[in-house]
Amino acid sequence: MESKGESLNPEVTVPSIFSFIVLRQERFGALVYNPFLAIEEELDPVEAYITTLCNDHNSWKQINAAVQSRFGISREESQKHTELLQNKLHAMFSLKIRSQKENPYPILAEPFIFPEDTCLLSAPKNVIWDITYQCNLHCHHCLTDSGKKSPQELTTEEACRLIDILADAKIFSLSLSGGEPLMRPDIIHLLEYLEKTRIRVGIATNGVNIRKEVFKTLEDLSIFNVQVSIDGMREYHDAFRGYHGAFNAACLTIQRLLDCSIGISVSTTVTKENINQLESLIDFVEKTGCTNFKALPFLPAGRGHIYADRFQLNQKEHLFLCKILSEKKRELKDRMDISVETCHSFLFNTSPQDNIINGPMGCSAGYDTLSIGADGMAYPCPFLHDFPLGNILQNPFSSVWRSASVLQTLRTMEKIRLGDPCNTCSFAPSFCGGGCRAAAYLKTRDLYAGDPTCFMKLLGQTKQSQLKECKN
Repeated sequence: MESKGESLNPEVTVPSIFSFIVLRQERFGALVYNPFLAIEEELDPVEAYITTLCNDHNSWKQINAAVQSRFGISREESQKHTELLQNKLHAMFSLKIRSQKENPYPILAEPFIFPEDTCLLSAPKNVIWDITYQCNLHCHHCLTDSGKKSPQELTTEEACRLIDILADAKIFSLSLSGGEPLMRPDIIHLLEYLEKTRIRVGIATNGVNIRKEVFKTLEDLSIFNVQVSIDGMREYHDAFRGYHGAFNAACLTIQRLLDCSIGISVSTTVTKENINQLESLIDFVEKTGCTNFKALPFLPAGRGHIYADRFQLNQKEHLFLCKILSEKKRELKDRMDISVETCHSFLFNTSPQDNIINGPMGCSAGYDTLSIGADGMAYPCPFLHDFPLGNILQNPFSSVWRSASVLQTLRTMEKIRLGDPCNTCSFAPSFCGGGCRAAAYLKTRDLYAGDPTCFMKLLGQTKQSQLKECKN
């Protein structure tokens, strides 16, 4: 890759985007994504247009001339836009520059701009796909109530068609889940098929009894992350997963994946029963050499709704969870990346806004994330299966994504329409969008309900002093 000064010589240099980069035009301009580094950038209309001209044919001189003509700007303004974009793409390792004789005729492009509507993005960035409901465990909390293979599960041919649809929509990342995704008989074929796309692929597994040939495939292909579930120390994990030896098997899988230099994370479903083990579990995971840990507060979906009273955290326990994770993140900041879904860590270090204002609210469901079942049915997220959106193989993907009524609901939520405490919260919408809509719905059967996991009111009027007590 040439230096900035060389690459901007307009007479002899021709830029192009690396073939593995995803460039997706949007109504605000475009999104560009590097699947190998999981880096994305939003581009404005001028930057988006310049990027479409970086096609291994046009010189910088021709690109600048095309930009001046299309947007009616000066040569200096065009040059400034070009330099800023080049810096962005270089930082993403997305742009290559080569020297060649300038072609006499430029190849131009007309970016398509989506109309103004409630769908900000042309497609989701992230998709979670339950590729099978077959599973070798019987976990109490299973959100898909998995066990036996469903007779409606997609065939190999249908699954490949679905992959083609997602690739054509230029989704960024795909998480294969289940059930136990690695039990699907054709999993190797599907992984090899995915290798031909530019989709960043991750797998969520229980880590129990994985076939040797599957391990070999994971090592050979570009699988960017394997998430292994461990929900507590040995006795608790085995009981929670309903399988004696599940803990040892998961630990063996983690070690084998690390030995193969495969990206790995450990996830834990946090419940009333294991929250006191969390610190010890994080320390254990750190000692294995794994550098990524994710906490998933239990939600009562699927089989898990039977155990809601037994497992679901109350607000005090959510506060305790946030405290633990905040402390461990500080302690292990140079050794482990710790993340959590549906947490409110900003309450520990952010002051409320002076003015209570209205604004858009909501989580990633229907905004940049979509869930797909083993039969091809789409849902707003893995926990909102009460709202089927349409089968991906039977309906145009763009229609499902852009027109489903529940997605319109999720995208147009406003603060004043949500329930307490969200509708009067001084942290919303600047710092919080109302938490997890699935958590609200599963608790109340109302998508507009206030976030049941929020512990802000427990802090009372003396919030700052109590937060300091929590930290100490």
